[in-house]
Amino acid sequence: LKDRTIYKYINMRIIIQPDYDDLVVWAGNYIIHKIRLYNPTSDNLFVLGLPTGSTPIGLYNYLACECKKG
Repeated sequence: LKDRTIYKYINMRIIIQPDYDDLVVWAGNYIIHKIRLYNPTSDNLFVLGLPTGSTPIGLYNYLACECKKG
């Protein structure tokens, strides 16, 4: 890239959890928190893009269970 100013907008954190299950809960709660902060409505939709593959399946199951709880 000629213009490297885009990098000043990138903010990445590394989150270390003891195991996969703890990571799933942390990531799931983080996503739920961000959705609630956004306060989606029919006029203000929240679009969530998620990766495919088997690695995030635990996260998707967690999100589905939390969604069913309300």
